[in-house]
Amino acid sequence: MVKAFEERKLSFSINGEEKIPAIEMVGTIQHIQNIIFHLGDYFYGNPSRPKGDFPQVIKDSCTLFVTNIEMGSVHAEMQIGDSQVGITELGTLGERAICATNELIEALSHTDVSKEELGEIIKDPHRLNKVLKEFYLVWPDPQSKRSLTFGFSGKVEEKLNPEQKEVIQSMLHKPVEEYEKEVFGRVYELRVDKNRRIQIDTPEGPIDCNFTADIEDDIKDTIGSIVTIRGVMKPFKGKFVLSIDSEASIERNPQYYLTSIKRNEIEVKLKEEVPIDIEFEDDCYIASNDDLGLLAVQPKMKLLIEELRGQLNVLWQEYVLVDEEELAPSGKDLREMLISIVGAQNV
Repeated sequence: MVKAFEERKLSFSINGEEKIPAIEMVGTIQHIQNIIFHLGDYFYGNPSRPKGDFPQVIKDSCTLFVTNIEMGSVHAEMQIGDSQVGITELGTLGERAICATNELIEALSHTDVSKEELGEIIKDPHRLNKVLKEFYLVWPDPQSKRSLTFGFSGKVEEKLNPEQKEVIQSMLHKPVEEYEKEVFGRVYELRVDKNRRIQIDTPEGPIDCNFTADIEDDIKDTIGSIVTIRGVMKPFKGKFVLSIDSEASIERNPQYYLTSIKRNEIEVKLKEEVPIDIEFEDDCYIASNDDLGLLAVQPKMKLLIEELRGQLNVLWQEYVLVDEEELAPSGKDLREMLISIVGAQNV
């Protein structure tokens, strides 16, 4: 197994001419940094956004630092500054982003690479398209006199095949202007002016939702309720806004399903979904799962779900990452339940 320190490292070289423009070296570093940020943001569990900067937590975990530069032809060695240590084989957020960058370059170097293959690494098509754009900008042209090589985790650098740039271009698509989305949350604000908009407090944070005039009465009835809404996300002033035009798009639903937890800031999909009962009382959400003993009280839906994910992760560490013989019979039962939901150690 590669040591954790090595998993934080990458290097690249630009060869072919005696003088390499500084702007080309800086551009290469910037594109690779953007790829690392996008992947870190993806593994953290954040949805792809149309515009805007990356959150500070992503920058803290995934910023690259130059540790060595050799002149002549350009050779640069870099590593992420993430100071955390992973407790499982998943590694830290920055290490996961570095490894995924390596996987993507390896896949893009194959002549028969497909969008489906890349989709196994990044399952969000919007995020994948943004990453492919960065790779396209950094990938050498067939007519270029310069070559570009990359190395990861201390391994020998591999040369990027210029002929693959056309393949990458063929997989790029224009940004999706609209897409269907289902959101869970509490309707807590209503505007009935010409904009006709409600706000929904969701596990992702507040989401604006526009509605048509013919369902205004149905919308008013949902104020304060916990619902599931199915609609179409449309870009509006740098963010996406949900749009609905039918009362059938709204369903009262006080039960949420946890589908993932975070280990070392990395979102990990659960093997089984965990049902969570949610109520809103005295300006706070109260969420619980009696089988696992989960209980959380928070003023915001995002904080509520984050706490529940954290509790489930703590349970997993306390009952799965220990010697089974140290557990009481009830603890062993809980351990088996957690393994069926989350997975065994280092999975």
